[in-house]
Amino acid sequence: MNSRLVQSAIRSAPDPARAKHGFNLVPEASGVADAEQARILAALFSGSMAMTALLSKHPDWIRSVLDPERLQHPRRAQGLQREVDHLMEEGGERSFGKLREFHQREMLGIAARDLAGLGDTPQIIGEISNVADACLEAALRLCWKPLLERLGRPWHPDAGGRWQPAEFCVIGLGKLGGQELNYSSDVDVIFVYSEEGRVFKTPPRAKAAPGGALSSHSYFKRLAESFIAEVTRATADGSMYRVDVRLRPEGDAGPLVRSLPGYENFYSQWGQIWERMMLIKARPVAGDAGLAAEFLEMVQPFRYPRSLGESAVRDIASMKARLETDVVRPGELDRDVKRGRGGIREIEFIVQTAQLLHAGRIPFLQGAQTLPALEKLAQYRQITPAAARKLADAYCFLRAAEHRLQMENNLQTHTLPADAKSRAWLAAMMGFPTRSKFEGALKRHTTFVRATYEKCIRLEPGPPPAIPSRFKGEEARWKKILAAHSCRDPNRAFKWLDEFVHGPAYAHTSQRTTELAMQLIPKILAFCPQQEAPARPLPRTAPAATGGKKTETLSDPDRVVARMDSFISAYGARATLVETWTHNPQLFELLLLLFDRSEFLAEIAIRTPDLVDDLVLSGRLRRRKTAEEILLELRHGAQDADQRLWLRRYHQAEFMRIGLRDILGLADYEQNFVELSALADACLQYALDAVARAQRIKTPPAGIIGLGKLGGEELNYGSDLDILFVAANGARKELPRLQKLAAGVIEMLSSPTELGIAFVTDARLRPDGEKGLLINTLAAHEEYYRARAQLWEIQALTRARAVAGDEKVGAAFQKLAAELTDFRMTDGGGIAPPVPLPLEGKAPKHPARRLPSCVRPGWAMQMARMRERIEHERTPAGQDALAFKTGKGGLMDIEFIAQAMCLAHGWQEPNTLRALQRMRDTGVPPRSEAEKWIESYRLLRRVESILRRWSFEGEAVLPEDAAAFYRVSVRCGFESAEAFRGAVAAWRRNIREGYQKVFGVRQPSGASESPSHLTPP
Repeated sequence: MNSRLVQSAIRSAPDPARAKHGFNLVPEASGVADAEQARILAALFSGSMAMTALLSKHPDWIRSVLDPERLQHPRRAQGLQREVDHLMEEGGERSFGKLREFHQREMLGIAARDLAGLGDTPQIIGEISNVADACLEAALRLCWKPLLERLGRPWHPDAGGRWQPAEFCVIGLGKLGGQELNYSSDVDVIFVYSEEGRVFKTPPRAKAAPGGALSSHSYFKRLAESFIAEVTRATADGSMYRVDVRLRPEGDAGPLVRSLPGYENFYSQWGQIWERMMLIKARPVAGDAGLAAEFLEMVQPFRYPRSLGESAVRDIASMKARLETDVVRPGELDRDVKRGRGGIREIEFIVQTAQLLHAGRIPFLQGAQTLPALEKLAQYRQITPAAARKLADAYCFLRAAEHRLQMENNLQTHTLPADAKSRAWLAAMMGFPTRSKFEGALKRHTTFVRATYEKCIRLEPGPPPAIPSRFKGEEARWKKILAAHSCRDPNRAFKWLDEFVHGPAYAHTSQRTTELAMQLIPKILAFCPQQEAPARPLPRTAPAATGGKKTETLSDPDRVVARMDSFISAYGARATLVETWTHNPQLFELLLLLFDRSEFLAEIAIRTPDLVDDLVLSGRLRRRKTAEEILLELRHGAQDADQRLWLRRYHQAEFMRIGLRDILGLADYEQNFVELSALADACLQYALDAVARAQRIKTPPAGIIGLGKLGGEELNYGSDLDILFVAANGARKELPRLQKLAAGVIEMLSSPTELGIAFVTDARLRPDGEKGLLINTLAAHEEYYRARAQLWEIQALTRARAVAGDEKVGAAFQKLAAELTDFRMTDGGGIAPPVPLPLEGKAPKHPARRLPSCVRPGWAMQMARMRERIEHERTPAGQDALAFKTGKGGLMDIEFIAQAMCLAHGWQEPNTLRALQRMRDTGVPPRSEAEKWIESYRLLRRVESILRRWSFEGEAVLPEDAAAFYRVSVRCGFESAEAFRGAVAAWRRNIREGYQKVFGVRQPSGASESPSHLTPP
């Protein structure tokens, strides 16, 4: 033993007494024969009681870990990873024990390098982070292995229907993400998996039906829970890290794991400014590298936006101010090197604020690490080089002080000691000869950081509050404000808002809930049209209808506030709800719009208050579903005892999802029609399958044909399903049994339950109407249509589409409908060159092909007369200007145009818009005229959609009441009733003009006359 080396090391140690204690505590340490190793040990014993205790437990590590040659250079990530890979070969708990021992051994070596001055601060934090990466990657692989062996792995179908393995990764945030860990840092992580799917023990076959006992979400949740448990577990071998998952979307209230689309939906709709800053530090630390890269690519425009509003810096400053008052303990603000004045967090805020504001346009500023980012900010002149150097020096000084504090007892602390003795020890550990020298350097650094922070991030005083800060004693002022914001009954609105903030009289509401609710009131008022606002030029058409900016004005603030009150009462947990709305203001604003835009969806939301949250936060709002995808989801409930209730529960959730997509502008009205039609198609098929199972019919030889709006894929809110049931010709003997099947399908969809109905089905368009069989053979349909049908029944077949059931039967009926509705054999042949519509005419030219007996010369005039009867019989007396559907220039005019075109040209196109576009592409009438008619039709259909979305009824007439008409105007995107009235009138004039030109009449009952531009040469 070379005691003289040890004694020399003790005398030169920063704290000789502690050094001597350490050599006594670890007897093997006194046997060192190397002066450098003795110096390293003396520094370690002086600076960390925790490491001294660890070394006393493992004295053999003096030779293996604290070898001076080994400590001369930092440990590289690749070397650490190779060493860890060896520990994983056996698997199981033994590997976890070795991993924990590896973590402690490496942290001991890093601490020794740090205290002995063998590595600077950037090197040390990099080494600590590399150790964490290796440990976390290994822990994930060890946790996943038994799950793979016991349960298999999740798979999901890709766009082509092929099954793909679901992947999983761990994203590091905070200091872990920035590779800037402390000795006692938590590791901030979030967990990401690729897609929803099911778990299979063996890879599923290409055409395998979805199955598996466990969902991807449940599987990966188990994996994440196992990972957290093992990483945080305290054992005789020690522990690794505390894991913090509170930075995930919705914090503790949110799911532990999310799919990649789930994260995308959350951040795109609900992400806050602090989450943008948090994601700047996002970095893959474990799991699939490809999925992690997809995640980072997905969040890239969110964390580095091209531009931010003026309030961004104010929000950041407010966040830091709250941190100082709410998180830092009283009296510690000037002693907290991390969160206090001039601390580490302020340097990070300076850097991340600059990145938020500029890195979207200057990609070179992007990066998770603070010191490299400071260099880039100086390089691109966002701060001066001198300021960048001083901030970097301050950062290294403060991080070194933080390390010394945490290394002492392995505690997560950032607070400088208050007593002189402890301060003197810290000064010595930092290399300062006296405490005053250390404190002088500390003051110099923190003063500069604070001054720079205040220069970069100012919290300017905001505008004076626009609303009173309380309700009691301010009743008159409140009511004046409410009246100015278009509330029809300010007294009642005042009562509702008072209860919104303070809760009902019989309940206790916390001060925090009251304060948060008060912050939401300006958001409500911001959506209310102000009576005293200066007049602005009004557009001819509604912005929402023409694809421009969607209006954000409430049409009926009184009703919205009342609905909000009912919603809170139904939800029950007022404090939770207000907290959620405060942190997710977009969700709150969506509810305001929902309560204003749709009466029936508002009622669903109030009955099932969790439904909107689930849809928004799950990411499903951004998803566009086909009928096949909906049917796949419906079949998950095939084993439910009450199939009617299952169908209605699913239908209700999907209707809300589709309605919210409409309200948010995630789908335009035409896409909305397609999605509603897809829902109907899937429900019809599911009902047919369910009834067939119940009636023990293995494969029903029948198809369901959609007519009307269902056939044209133009289903609107509240639309009936016009359907025909058609049986195969070989199923005549089975017709009695099939009648029960058809009746069962109608009952499954339309019978009332406690959850209402799914769809109203209407089978009265079948041959012989209500007197005819509910289902009949294809041959019977053909015989009826050719011999006994009326022209309007043939006209209805222009919108036939097979929607469910036997595909062969459906295809055969569509072929028959195509023949029956092909009037090209009549004289004139069609509207496109070289012939016009046959308004009056000669006998058919091609007698070899048998047309329905109802098709006679002048069939188009018959249609015009039918349209005239509809106009007179269905338009309320004196309300033609309001009857946008049946009145002159209403939707029926242009639907008749489209159907006449299909008949005249033999087009099998059930969709009105596509038929009109096909007419436009013929060049006759002139393209500019056809475009005008089509645009007017689209705008009028949008109005109908908005009306139906509100009431869920077959709206055909605009409100006569002035107040109700104004509300409809606002919902349609107009700022006044007059502008809306004028726009509707203009659209209808365009449509009427087209109707008259196509049918060649000024009045439907007048003499027929082919328009000159359609006359054949």
